[in-house]
Amino acid sequence: MNIFLLGATPSISAEPGEDPTSKLTKTGGNTGNQMIAHGLLSQIDYQNIAWDYRIDPKEVRERFDMIVIAAANFLFPKFDFGGMADYIERADLPVAIVGLGAQSNNYDPNIELMPGTERFVKVIAERAASIGVRGPYTLDVLARRGVHNVTVTGCPSYYMSGAKGPVIANRPMEGFKRISINASRDVIGHSFDKDKMRRIVLEIYKAGIAWNADFIAQSELAEIRIADREPGTGVEESLNAICTFLKDVVPDDDARAWASSHVKVFFDVDEWLKTIEEYDFVFGSRFHGCMVALQRGVPAVVVCHDTRTEDMCRFLAIPYVTIMDLERVDVNALHAIVDRDALTRRYRELYPAYVEFLKSNRLKPKS
Repeated sequence: MNIFLLGATPSISAEPGEDPTSKLTKTGGNTGNQMIAHGLLSQIDYQNIAWDYRIDPKEVRERFDMIVIAAANFLFPKFDFGGMADYIERADLPVAIVGLGAQSNNYDPNIELMPGTERFVKVIAERAASIGVRGPYTLDVLARRGVHNVTVTGCPSYYMSGAKGPVIANRPMEGFKRISINASRDVIGHSFDKDKMRRIVLEIYKAGIAWNADFIAQSELAEIRIADREPGTGVEESLNAICTFLKDVVPDDDARAWASSHVKVFFDVDEWLKTIEEYDFVFGSRFHGCMVALQRGVPAVVVCHDTRTEDMCRFLAIPYVTIMDLERVDVNALHAIVDRDALTRRYRELYPAYVEFLKSNRLKPKS
């Protein structure tokens, strides 16, 4: 099986000293996207793979057997996937797509999509045996458009541990040495409640600073510039931006000292997976920032702020709390949410079904 990959990619090629903005662009604007593709490819067998979009679609049709799409929150009113729809039509190959998600600040399935994305939905529905979606909400969004060849799978990053699944450590908080947090100041506008989301994000940062935690950035450009530590990339301006954001909750000197030494970013998935093992607990509003921890047995809790995160966490039994039910960030209370047994039970239910889903889409699961 020769696969041409669209959507998220498992890795990027970066030059020494390359500007962090350029590297972030190569990930699709979020380092967590690489977790999606990494998880998908980790569970399927293939002979050859490519994801160079400069290859002419006609050549793709000649060289590859099918198009596989590692999808994310594509069904969002501001996204236009008309270009991908064109590419797929011109290549004219069977399609397998996993992880397609609808993103909204409520669960009304009548979300408005751009014409190009509407056409993308039609194109993949015609070519895929079944569209793998992130949660029941996305299934409803597609059903309203007359698309019913759909299977709820969650995100493919959930399955990267294979048949055995993740084994979450039982770590009492008294022995905690290192905590990692994640949050985003750039998604406040499309959360369930903008004012509450801003307050909770501030609380996450505040708790992280109090616990001397590391912050692992994914799309937050100011934090990424600080973490990348390349000269001439706007580090001082980025520190000022973080201090300004935190000015009402953390003294300027404390915020600056913490950000200078505790903000990290990973443009390599394997390095991220290896480093996360050093932590005792992870929490924050980034689904993949928490998923990478769970995959390495580290307890983690997602602070859900919109449908794309909450819908997946509910379906997959990922430990989570919604911003609508959270008044303040208490690290001890968050840790108490982690239910290792529930996660294990759900994984044992879902993994065999995921294997059958891959087979139904002509993908060969790894043994």
